[in-house]
Amino acid sequence: MAAAAIINAALATGREGQAHLSFRGLRKVYADGVAALDGVTAHVARGEFCVVLGPSGSGKSTLLRAVNGLTDLTAGEMVLGDTVLTPKTLHSIRRRVAMVHQQFNLVERVSVAANVLSGAVAEVPGWRAMLGWYPPALRQRTCEVVARVGLDELHLTRRASALSGGQQQRVGIARALLLKPEIILADEPVASLDPAISREVLGLLREAAREQGATVLCSLHQTDLAREFADRIIGMRKGRVVFDGKPALFDARAEAELYEGLAVPGAEPKEKIYA
Repeated sequence: MAAAAIINAALATGREGQAHLSFRGLRKVYADGVAALDGVTAHVARGEFCVVLGPSGSGKSTLLRAVNGLTDLTAGEMVLGDTVLTPKTLHSIRRRVAMVHQQFNLVERVSVAANVLSGAVAEVPGWRAMLGWYPPALRQRTCEVVARVGLDELHLTRRASALSGGQQQRVGIARALLLKPEIILADEPVASLDPAISREVLGLLREAAREQGATVLCSLHQTDLAREFADRIIGMRKGRVVFDGKPALFDARAEAELYEGLAVPGAEPKEKIYA
């Protein structure tokens, strides 16, 4: 069996099996009483490309930020593999998670290579990172991931500011892939890109993650892109999960309930996979 077929078969088994990332009754309540997360319970299987949909203020970004510990939870439990997120385990969890940002978060005045290598700061002493003294293995890995996202060797020395939006997001994906994370968080990664480039970037992210067996949690606004690229959709509204199932089940009635708050009979998801 070809290597790609073996990988795809393994990932297909993982999606139906044990949870890789679990949310159990997550709550995040701010001082003013607003609940950004209100009892979120769901799980994401290993190797799954899971899209989180919902209107602005639904809690999508808060959920993603909870995964790498950037948001303190008021209640509930998050589990990565067999590791529960606690203050003691936060550092180890962060080393297993990478992020692709909406606004790219690149240092525009420095090179593509330097931006990608910044994804390794957790792996090298701070003084070496400040001086740009990265080990040869990391430099070689940088060349590999830059090529994987479709950029030429010439781009390595080019300033990030000289790249188009789509190219900058490719650099962001390369940075996320650098240390072969278990989980890739993508927070509105195509919000500032046109539709054609958005599809290219999401396709690249999905395929690159599958190649290295990473699980992706990706927040989007675009329902058409979610249906096209997701293995699974989690729909959130006012901090709660109102849909959890396969893209084929996210029909017009489910979309109306999610974005318009319409409790349409039959719009309740037919498939819920909770941890």
